[in-house]
Amino acid sequence: MLPLLALLAQPALADEGMWLPEQLPQHAERLAELGLTLPVTQIADPMAYPLGAIVSLGFCSASFVSPDGLILTNHHCVGSYLGYNSSAEANRAREGYLATDRASELWAGPSARLQVVESIEDVTERVRAKAGKRVSDRDREAAVNRAVKELVAECEQQPDRRCRVASYHGGQSWRLIRALEFKDVRLVYAPHETVGSYGGEIDNWMWPRHSGDFAVLRAYVGPDGKVAAHAPENVPYRPAQHLRIDPTGAQEGEMVMVAGVPGGTARHAPSWELAARQQRLEADIARSERYMAILQAESARDPEGAARLASHIDAVGNGLKYNQGLRDNFASSAVVPRLQARDEALRAWIAADKKRNKLYGPVLDELQRRHQEALAEYEVEAVAGRLLRFIDLLGVATTALRFADEAKKPDLERDQGTQDRDRERMQDRFASMDKTLWLPADREFMALFLEEHAALPSDQRIAPLDAWITAQGGTKAALDRLFTNPTLATNEARQALLQADAASLRASTDPWVQLAVALESWRAPRRERDKARAGASLRLRPLYMEAMQQAFPGAIYPDANGTLRVSFGRVEGYSPADGLLALPRTTVAGMAAKAGPPPFDAPPKLLAAAASSKGSPWVDAELGDVPVNFLTSLDTTGGNSGSATLNGQGELVGLIFDGNYEAMSADYLFDPALTRSIHVDIRYLLWMLDEVEGAGWLLSELGVGS
Repeated sequence: MLPLLALLAQPALADEGMWLPEQLPQHAERLAELGLTLPVTQIADPMAYPLGAIVSLGFCSASFVSPDGLILTNHHCVGSYLGYNSSAEANRAREGYLATDRASELWAGPSARLQVVESIEDVTERVRAKAGKRVSDRDREAAVNRAVKELVAECEQQPDRRCRVASYHGGQSWRLIRALEFKDVRLVYAPHETVGSYGGEIDNWMWPRHSGDFAVLRAYVGPDGKVAAHAPENVPYRPAQHLRIDPTGAQEGEMVMVAGVPGGTARHAPSWELAARQQRLEADIARSERYMAILQAESARDPEGAARLASHIDAVGNGLKYNQGLRDNFASSAVVPRLQARDEALRAWIAADKKRNKLYGPVLDELQRRHQEALAEYEVEAVAGRLLRFIDLLGVATTALRFADEAKKPDLERDQGTQDRDRERMQDRFASMDKTLWLPADREFMALFLEEHAALPSDQRIAPLDAWITAQGGTKAALDRLFTNPTLATNEARQALLQADAASLRASTDPWVQLAVALESWRAPRRERDKARAGASLRLRPLYMEAMQQAFPGAIYPDANGTLRVSFGRVEGYSPADGLLALPRTTVAGMAAKAGPPPFDAPPKLLAAAASSKGSPWVDAELGDVPVNFLTSLDTTGGNSGSATLNGQGELVGLIFDGNYEAMSADYLFDPALTRSIHVDIRYLLWMLDEVEGAGWLLSELGVGS
């Protein structure tokens, strides 16, 4: 046991960690060794350069790169924006888009938002003030929830701010994050689909890679410089900070950092949670394959469907490949047994001392017991979740019903997500559906989910759902009633529904609303149970993390949770298998060599420019060609997509867009030998704008020239 404890007790490995900005001074020596020339206190300040230029799209990261609000992010992060601006006649999701001037920049749609962090404040004491040991789990959840909503309400008294209280280390600490939120986001440039996702799912998560996964946006504000809804008279925003671009890009062995908002990891989670995830993988993969078949069939059947479903196909395909990679990683790298050994070592450390055993011993037992209880209901909860997540009109009806029910309470007593602050977002999401809703695909998904539900054991099914289907005359009749000229297919009807009161909704004859009412009668009591479970987690998780921190001392970064983080490392390759070495950079010549049938059908103008790329001013002297993608030892995850990749001077040298297949399990366990991040070199974007697209006006605004 001692060798394992000794291993686990080491500080985080050199390039491991998605660090909070405030933690960076702890790594000053390592950062200086790597090549950081900026003061470490400067890169630890979220308001200073370069972190002050970082932007969140809510699901991806981005960064300001010009005084007039230009923003760089990934191509795959703007899929919904392209979809909003696509149709059978102009499929920009496929063809891409390049504005010829500012007047031709396209609105990304009513649901597009950008957030720039203005302040981060520790609010732990206030959040946990009434969440002590002697209160019930349900009361603990209520107290924390109330404190969080009060903090957010106070923070958002300042106009145009979006505030959030985030928890770290399972609820050990809490931070209030205030961000300026922009509502007028415009699309400036996104390359053709076969540039942005070159190689499709064949190359996804793979190395070598040759993707131009970049896009350019711009933030707009009112003529007075304040945040405003989209309007023709709006003007470009002038950010306090924007990144400088290093036109020499990334060099092998060079120090790099990534600054962004990684979405979620589970490296500190108990091993039994991961073991359950592993057991579900094959079923999840098979399910995603069925989803992909539905989407691809609908896309092939109708050009309008192809335009509307493009971003959905990308999302499902990416999730499928991720699960396949997890399955293969778990089989090849023994991630689960290694984390099980960690938990055994933790239990041994706890048992070795009476005080520790009294304090922490019951924590692990109760966490595991509660996890098993939740697993017993996993399948039915998952089916219900898929119904609400995939079926747009059911989501509309359910959302309207939840808003109406919660509207009976004072705002601070309503569930998060149904407060007054959330209504505008729901209105915008409903409006966006005019450009994204595709009912034929939704009908196929609905039929599949109802089939999955019917296959559950009778004592696990949703009884009100079964009763509603029976009342319609069976599944086919129910589907016919739902999808034959549904009223909620119009934005006017969706907006009216969101304004309706609970009594009128429950009296509605609309089949979508009736179905939402049936599902809510099942969900409401479970929601109260879930709040009690959340209260138990607030009691147990901080103690679990406390035990971990004491048993395995060292610098411990919190799991990713969609808040600002910095990772650091070098540009370097890896050995994916015995006898193989993956070099860390790829070139335009390598991209052209792959060209062929889809998904390698590169646009002709790209291949034409590639023929003379070796004579380009954007050539890397060592490579003798324009670089495309590069590998780093950086620690990143989903949500980091679009994050700025910076050199030791804090200058932009690329954008991260992916990880490598051999390290899909890095969300649970970081392996320094195999975990790599994949980035697009800034020179590929500059070359594309210059020699492929002829967009000199953008190069000038970016402060570079050929």
